[in-house]
Amino acid sequence: MSKALLYCILSLAGWLPCGLALGQWSPDAEKCASGSGDARIAACTRAITSGQLSSDNLAITFNNRGIAWQNKGDYDRAIADYDEAIQIDPELAQAYTNRGGAWEQKGDYDRAIADCDEAIRLDPQLAQAYTNRGSAWDSKGDYDRALGDLNEAIRLDPRLAQAYTNRGSAWYHTGAYDLAIADYDEALRINPRLVQAYTNRGGAWDSKGDYDRAIADYSKALRLDPRLAQAYANRGSAWYHKGDYDRAIADQDEAIRLAPQDASAYINRGIARGDKGDDDRAIADYGAALRLNPQLAQAYKNRGRAWGNKGEYERAIADYDAALRLDPQDAWAYLSRGATRFAQGQFESAEADFSAALRLNPNDAYSVIWRYLAQSRADHQAAAASELAINAAKVDKSKWPAPIIELLGGTKEADAVLVGVASVDQRKRREQMCVATFIVGEWSVLQDRRQEARASLEQAQRDCPRSFLQYFIAAAELRRLAQ
Repeated sequence: MSKALLYCILSLAGWLPCGLALGQWSPDAEKCASGSGDARIAACTRAITSGQLSSDNLAITFNNRGIAWQNKGDYDRAIADYDEAIQIDPELAQAYTNRGGAWEQKGDYDRAIADCDEAIRLDPQLAQAYTNRGSAWDSKGDYDRALGDLNEAIRLDPRLAQAYTNRGSAWYHTGAYDLAIADYDEALRINPRLVQAYTNRGGAWDSKGDYDRAIADYSKALRLDPRLAQAYANRGSAWYHKGDYDRAIADQDEAIRLAPQDASAYINRGIARGDKGDDDRAIADYGAALRLNPQLAQAYKNRGRAWGNKGEYERAIADYDAALRLDPQDAWAYLSRGATRFAQGQFESAEADFSAALRLNPNDAYSVIWRYLAQSRADHQAAAASELAINAAKVDKSKWPAPIIELLGGTKEADAVLVGVASVDQRKRREQMCVATFIVGEWSVLQDRRQEARASLEQAQRDCPRSFLQYFIAAAELRRLAQ
């Protein structure tokens, strides 16, 4: 519990360009239709300025140059070229489809959908338009509409690999990882060199906890495109989940070298550095992320955790305050700020933060536990016991951390809680044991059993991941016990 969230940046949906061949032969226009990079753009420009193209071919050439600009990431120039193509030929459905893709990549999903709507009106059989509109719906979080469009794209063109990749994205976002993987498999069967499908399938394996398969897919993507910063960042996340922090940091280093403006890679590297015990470098990485994007609440929360590990609680609270200004509905930020105040011994203030977290997330068992601990330490034992009993009724007793609540409620012994930690996943078992030993330590504090409390809290500090709240609070409790 209480692990800092790790950004795993996935380009899960994808734009599919509609390139067009010309009806009348022109060397530069043909290079414009089939070339790549700057040479393609130069050929397009020569063809456009030659004065030798018919109006139809001129519109097509503007469309094709737009694709070239879009492939370079210059979406404004791409949109300008699609505008020209549409002005010359308002019936050119492919230009609307492509302009919709550019709007999506700029984050303007409503304009993207509107352009794809027009493309479909002009050509209801244009599978690419459904593919791009499905991608835009996916980006807007409307997964039902996304799946509907992508199903139609696949019906119209069962060999359209990008449609399977995009449908995999929609399945991924709904948590249907097996369906997502099946779609990525099909995309790769059709096009074994589709880098995005490897990257996205890696993300699905990562979400299923199969980090070795995730790493294998990211590595395949990187063999096809060694400059794909996203694949390095994602592979670094998978190495992190496997506990290999050095490899995680090395991959984030490469992601940052290739894409120095990507704040998420700094966050990922900061998390790995923090778990290695290098809080100062972690703090520097979170600062770099915030210079790139001051609206990243996650960077403030992660930096707050690093300050907490260093015992600089006021700085930690200032970062949680900043995160809550950006998102006042973030239950996790309240929980983390409350934990920091708990470490300071400010139990009344901690109780207020845990209560706020519980109001935002009424079914969160950890908020129930933390509020009980803060209330009890603030000498509100009667209210703590009463509210714990009420909240315990909402908790699924078959799932972790129900045994912790039973311990605090007096219906389970401490030894039984520790023995009962038996998750089949080694990583989860370690995390649950961290929480269990910490809570047993806190329970012992409440029972005034200082020796037992010290032993449990020492074990928690020794065994808990450094990204867990319990790590730095155990250290604070041990200092109090030594007084």
